[in-house]
Amino acid sequence: MISKRIFIILFLTIANPLYAVATKLTEEKTYCLRWADRFLSIKDGANYRENKISSAKFPMYVDLCLKHYEELRNMYKKKNQGELKNY
Repeated sequence: MISKRIFIILFLTIANPLYAVATKLTEEKTYCLRWADRFLSIKDGANYRENKISSAKFPMYVDLCLKHYEELRNMYKKKNQGELKNY
């Protein structure tokens, strides 16, 4: 009975941080997939997926976003705050 309780307590304390890490990675990955899609559609046109060269760039831009995720988020936050002040 005691070993069951210890096992449950250990499982709950270990599982919670793992879930938080997985959620954060999912949020970052989702953001970067959307960011890369917007970036390429602006840069190479709305039909960039039909162009083999442009569509091949997509994974590269997702990786670039993931590497510089914090910097990108901070840059866009500052940019949005600056635009709101101008109104």
